[in-house]
Amino acid sequence: MKECLHDLFITVCYRPIRALKHEQHLVTSLLRQSGYRVTQVANQGLNIKKNDILWIMDNANWFPLVCRQLETRPPKERPFTVIWHTEPLPPPKSAGIPNPHLHFREIVKILLRCRQTTDVYTNHSRLSALREKKIPDLLVVSTSARQQFLAENGFHSTYMPLGYHRSEYGYDMGLPRDIDVLFLGALVIPRRKRLFKILRREGINLVTQGSWSDPAFWGENRTRLLNRTKIFLNLQRYTGDLSGARLLLGMANRALVISEPIYEPGEYIPGKHYVSATSVEMPGIIDYYLTHDDERERIASAGYELVTQELTMEKSITTILKLIEEQIKNR
Repeated sequence: MKECLHDLFITVCYRPIRALKHEQHLVTSLLRQSGYRVTQVANQGLNIKKNDILWIMDNANWFPLVCRQLETRPPKERPFTVIWHTEPLPPPKSAGIPNPHLHFREIVKILLRCRQTTDVYTNHSRLSALREKKIPDLLVVSTSARQQFLAENGFHSTYMPLGYHRSEYGYDMGLPRDIDVLFLGALVIPRRKRLFKILRREGINLVTQGSWSDPAFWGENRTRLLNRTKIFLNLQRYTGDLSGARLLLGMANRALVISEPIYEPGEYIPGKHYVSATSVEMPGIIDYYLTHDDERERIASAGYELVTQELTMEKSITTILKLIEEQIKNR
């Protein structure tokens, strides 16, 4: 594989986390470790040759200057472009889930044309605009549901889940677990606020934390927090959506993940790797697993083995590189 690609220059587009200054994305670091020539950029004009590779991470909408540069170049002058889209998209019709209503903050971001916008409709719109210009050469999505939605709307995409890596998601430190229930993530989303109220009203001792700008909730601090946690909650931003990163976080640190029902959870098997429960069921389910340590630890260990042994970032990146190599050969 490297014999074909190692002479090419790979540019990774990534929007760094505010709390982690000068952050190198895991894709960037793993490609470098494998001997590829890689640079990482944010939203800026690029000096990139047509024979090189442009790898856009997470959401093309976060890189309007890069997208504009691609769109205005003649197709034959563009680099081979791959987008690994990991942000939400509308549910496929086959899921039977209503399209989500946007909350106030999302609407304001759309009206202000904020570059951080990442609602399901904006994300779909950006991919649609790029497709009209025959961009990208390879579209990868991180959940099966997103692949299904895109297929219903005429897109060809490849499903490739986010994978585990110790440096990104943490590890089992063997600490005493003195936090019963933890939710870690954006706390301003109205849907989540309603779910927090339901759980607390039912007597659940719920700890809610998270910030995009506070280093206390990233890196080793986050790993230590998760290692103190018995039950880690996945409360989705959108009904039925799979947050691969949140499941990886909980399982990598050997906490039991209890999640709202997920449409097409992929490699994650409910009842084996995590516990699925509706908001109505969740208080009783949480109480059950807090008082049945052996069962909680059995499922948490199965999730831990899945992500650390099978669902790794190295495997996902290797597969994407093979796809890139195949498509470059056929160009």
